[in-house]
Amino acid sequence: MAVFGGVSFVGVSAENRAGSGVAGGDEVDVDIELDTEPREVVVPADFAAALDAEPNARTTFDGLSYSNRSWHVLSINGAKTDETRRRRIGKSVEMLREGRAR
Repeated sequence: MAVFGGVSFVGVSAENRAGSGVAGGDEVDVDIELDTEPREVVVPADFAAALDAEPNARTTFDGLSYSNRSWHVLSINGAKTDETRRRRIGKSVEMLREGRAR
């Protein structure tokens, strides 16, 4: 959402424009609904166990915003090897134990 010259605009991705036949700069009417559902991050079991082993890390993680919790989980889930996954879990736990979000 952006405001230019007192007028509100909602950006539409190129993918969504192509799918709907809308070109950049076209004016369209849209209905926007408020999403009130809580956003939850599914924490993988191995990461959850590592967090639970470090109370300070678990406390920090639980206090993070959705986007910061998601950042840690996406990094871990994106690992291509078990070694990389373990290393990323260790790095995340260390950051969180120190009270750092990232």
